[in-house]
Amino acid sequence: MSVSGSSSILQRDKLNDRGKPPSIEPVYSKTALSGDLIFESYVSSGVVEVPEMKTPAHVLILRTGSPSVVEWRSDGRDHRWEHAPGSVSLLPAGLRRAARVFRPLPGEASILQMRPDFVERGIGEIAKGGRVELMQRMDLSDAQIARLMESLRADVAAGLPSGALFGESIATALSAHIAQRYSTLTNRLETYRGGLARSRLNRVVEYIHAHLDNNLELSTLAEVAGLNVYHFARAFKQSTGESPHQYVLRRRIEHAKELLRQPQLSVIEASARTGFVDQSHFSKVFRRMVGLAPSEYRIRAL
Repeated sequence: MSVSGSSSILQRDKLNDRGKPPSIEPVYSKTALSGDLIFESYVSSGVVEVPEMKTPAHVLILRTGSPSVVEWRSDGRDHRWEHAPGSVSLLPAGLRRAARVFRPLPGEASILQMRPDFVERGIGEIAKGGRVELMQRMDLSDAQIARLMESLRADVAAGLPSGALFGESIATALSAHIAQRYSTLTNRLETYRGGLARSRLNRVVEYIHAHLDNNLELSTLAEVAGLNVYHFARAFKQSTGESPHQYVLRRRIEHAKELLRQPQLSVIEASARTGFVDQSHFSKVFRRMVGLAPSEYRIRAL
């Protein structure tokens, strides 16, 4: 589950001639949410081999759709866990292991990799500057992690309509949650109250409006505000009533409407100037939020 590299981490098992259920080729996808975050998903049944590797990132795994059995060897000992659908594993960075996963029916694993630097930047200040050492947990029943991971999976499936912002927001929330519950952290995370000061909010809003055509990142907006990511995301919502990704997406669609009312600009140009990946993605999000395709909106607006 390495952050680096583009090849699949999954391999088909070769043990069918030993009487084990046949494997099917996993349906695998890998999405870079930012330079520090990777989201992977695979659907498989039968046996899947995960080659031995050292993980440079903290890894969260949510298993859905089917029970599964995971076997691995570490410290000279064999280990085996049976996971019910909805179970979560937390693997701290630095572990080295190979694993074998068996599912009797098709099931999905959603995997989020977070570089330690991302976690430290997000909550390091509220952890009093100390390093956050996460504990390995193989079989968690944690509704908060499951809910956040499901939200992230849905955003990836929708094509990341707000770019990196949503993924970073979810990963920051997950970082705070696992640091509080599954780490050596003894300080309770402080709650940021009162929202953003007017001057800070104005700086952030002006920056967003000037960079709508870019892939805005939560860490950059937090830096503009002069806060850590954890506090910024909460303070911004207290001040505006919207999370950063909701605000940015709404502003992009409002700006797109302004552009579409200019007959000299094409739909492709409107898409490019509002920061969407491509015209197809722009049209899909625009229709979902406005109720009309961009071309239909233009005809009615002109």
